[in-house]
Amino acid sequence: MSDVLIQACQEEAAGSVAEILQFFLEECEIDQAPSYAEIEQCRDILKQRGGKFERLSHMCQQWLDEETPA
Repeated sequence: MSDVLIQACQEEAAGSVAEILQFFLEECEIDQAPSYAEIEQCRDILKQRGGKFERLSHMCQQWLDEETPA
C-alpha cells in the first residue's frame, strides 16, 4: 500500500493525488491506513512538488496534527 501512495504523490496529477489521499486519510479500513511515517513522507514529497501540491501537503500535515498521539 505504501508504495502506491508514495508513488502517487511523486508522479500523479494533483487531482488524482487529492482523491488518493482522501481515501487513505479518511475512508480506508484501519488495516489499510498508512503509517505516520508514510504520511510524513507524502507531505514532504508534495511540498517539494510545490504549486497545486502545497494544499495537499497541508492536508497531510493537518492529518498528522490531528492523529498523532500526544
